[in-house]
Amino acid sequence: MTLAGKYIHLVEDDDRIRNEIVQALESTGAVITASETFEQGLEALSAPFDLVILDLGLPDGDGLELCRYLRLDGREDPVIMLTARDATRDCVKGLDMGADDYMTKPFQMTELLARVRNVLRRSGRSVGMQKLEWNGIELDPEARVARRSGEPLNLTRREFDLLAFLLRYPRRVWTRENLLQRVWDNAEAGETRTVDLHVRRLRAKIEEDPRDPRLIATIWGVGYALQAPE
Repeated sequence: MTLAGKYIHLVEDDDRIRNEIVQALESTGAVITASETFEQGLEALSAPFDLVILDLGLPDGDGLELCRYLRLDGREDPVIMLTARDATRDCVKGLDMGADDYMTKPFQMTELLARVRNVLRRSGRSVGMQKLEWNGIELDPEARVARRSGEPLNLTRREFDLLAFLLRYPRRVWTRENLLQRVWDNAEAGETRTVDLHVRRLRAKIEEDPRDPRLIATIWGVGYALQAPE
């Protein structure tokens, strides 16, 4: 069963384990971003994900606190905890804080993938590529086909990915840095112009009047959001 189209964030400080998990999840088609520290994870988790995988033992903090942060903020992102600790109380504490499942290191990647699918299924976030629709725009992520008012759209791969991402979170405002991380998986400073360029090109293909965009709105001083035309 594929995880294609699912956005997953991993917080893990061990380079070997982090790389192995990222490779395993990417092989299923999931979109993966990763953090190495508590502070990086806290920043990354300001955006929603279909699933979060948290290591409890981080060099600058506790993964349990990251889970608590999500739940206190009202977030329902499913959480799987990873722990090298043998103490049952740590796992119980994490589940009490709102985590959905846990795994004790070392573990097999096949088991982790099975747990990921199971948690997504239980949370109601069905695994697979769902068709997306918004104000006359239709997107089929599996077939990589996009239409506007029934007419095919000739989108580049990155334009398609950007539009698909925005369609999954209508009305939510995204900074350029957020979009670089989630669509390009690259939040390096100085590359936000890449986002502006692709938004401009995408508007030229989906807006009735690209000079007066009504679908992809510019939120001045912040970024972009997919909005319903007035």
